[in-house]
Amino acid sequence: MRTSIEDLRRAIEDPHRTVDVCSVLLDAWLEVTPRRLSEALSRFRDKRIENQGRVENFEKTFKQLDPAARRRLLGSPWVSGFMDDPDGVSHEDPDGRSVSTIEALHLAATAEFLVAPINDGMGKLHQGRGVESPLGEWVLRRHESGFEKVERAKVGGVIALDVDSGLARRNEPESGTFCNPFLSISSEELVVIQEKLEAAIGLVDEATPHLGLLIRTFTRRVLVRKSIQPGDQVSPLNLGSEYRPIHAGCIRILNVHRPEMTVDLCAEAILHESIHSYLSAYEEVHGKFMSGAIRVRPVSPWSGNFIPNHSLAHAVFVYYAIHQLLGILVDIGAGIGEEAGKRMKRRLMHVAGGFCIERKISTLFVLESPASPQLMAVVNEIQEKIRTEYSQRMPKYKLENVA
Repeated sequence: MRTSIEDLRRAIEDPHRTVDVCSVLLDAWLEVTPRRLSEALSRFRDKRIENQGRVENFEKTFKQLDPAARRRLLGSPWVSGFMDDPDGVSHEDPDGRSVSTIEALHLAATAEFLVAPINDGMGKLHQGRGVESPLGEWVLRRHESGFEKVERAKVGGVIALDVDSGLARRNEPESGTFCNPFLSISSEELVVIQEKLEAAIGLVDEATPHLGLLIRTFTRRVLVRKSIQPGDQVSPLNLGSEYRPIHAGCIRILNVHRPEMTVDLCAEAILHESIHSYLSAYEEVHGKFMSGAIRVRPVSPWSGNFIPNHSLAHAVFVYYAIHQLLGILVDIGAGIGEEAGKRMKRRLMHVAGGFCIERKISTLFVLESPASPQLMAVVNEIQEKIRTEYSQRMPKYKLENVA
């Protein structure tokens, strides 16, 4: 069964469609990924003679995994990280040693294969350094007396909270979040972060439980980066979030320990980046919405920034979901308090304003070749639905002021 662009929309707006669409899309993604991984391994093997042994070792381990373990591995950031950059570095281990993407992939596969007692090969493979499960729920640490399996905290019951792994420590100059410095998070700050994120996903579950399901389906790890100290000055750039397809199923949020990163902002960030993850899964299966080539950038009606065409396409779905969440939270109150209620109303009007511009959003794209008619139709339908909602509630001059 093929997932259509219309299905992507329906899963966001119709709770009766979410389960079916997410299930079909996830299964399709996990069917496509083994083929793409095999192709990437084959190309990597053929590049250098020394790569042959690395690939053979991984494939030997992979073949021994049961079906559930294979699914966990295939849905992990180690697979997407290797496919994105087979010759690259995945992360640095706690001792500062660079871990290649093929090595990280093999370690993740071996972690899924582990049974008690811990096999001797595992000790040799990770050379005494920590190894974690593919989805980040636990990390295996070696001590003088043996191995210790440490469970990571979870958000929403299934999403691993990661503040200290190799992935969480990565420096990425091209990233909007991980270009920031990494600062260690104290145990007290970790408690604050976990409680805040748990309350945030609780808001989503209360207002839009179907979107809570979507989040849990396509987000399995939240990487929290602390880049500023408690007394440092805060700017909007310090409170950002991000999803990058290089690490499938992982979302990134900055400085959750700070009071300025409120529960409602965390809820919006989790939903925002999870919708990106959801859309990226669709694109892995069915192809990109449009070319990622950048010659002329359209202007985002939400930020006013020049962004790639591809990002604008994602933004329509992202802000459609956020509009649903904020609209219901504002209506039900959700015990969020007067200040948070006012803040969410302002955010709701800002999101609605992006849809209520006079031009059709489909005309904002600057493309060298025509975009998918189905995509453009859905973009216009989403915009028209929200414009109609506000035109019935607000005088025309207010609509224009919001936009």
